[in-house]
Amino acid sequence: MPVRFLRMEAIPVHAVTAVLIMLLGALSACATPAVGAPCLPEQVPSGGFDVSEAYIESSSVQCETRVCMVYHLEGAPPGTAKCVDNPVMCQPNDKNCVQQIKCATREQTDERVYCTCRCESGDAKFASCTCPGGYSCRSVLEQGSVGVKGSYCVRSDSANTE
Repeated sequence: MPVRFLRMEAIPVHAVTAVLIMLLGALSACATPAVGAPCLPEQVPSGGFDVSEAYIESSSVQCETRVCMVYHLEGAPPGTAKCVDNPVMCQPNDKNCVQQIKCATREQTDERVYCTCRCESGDAKFASCTCPGGYSCRSVLEQGSVGVKGSYCVRSDSANTE
């Protein structure tokens, strides 16, 4: 079998450099990656999430940003806890009753459970992101460690319906 050689010409270094600069510029010009991507929290409080609260799960492996937020959701997202559509409420004196968790709808979950990033920490030592279109930087956690408290990117439509 005959061996064939391909003739390769050298590509000028400045051409390769220009292409790399364009690629890096395009990547860095994007808004914060994956803000708004769906996620499911690994832990659900007993009794489910409280509609008047926002919850931050840092170190979420589901999110590029590593932050999964549950924002003003009642109950639990389907698939995260043993939730039921019509929970039976326990009587205060019934010690054998196990409190059931109400399931949130898929629409509620899609609207209020998603990956986010911290847009304002109040401490220059911590990096902040820029919220993409459709999201606003809202104060979410006022208590907790300096590593998590601060403002996060919240869907503008759900932030306006609190």
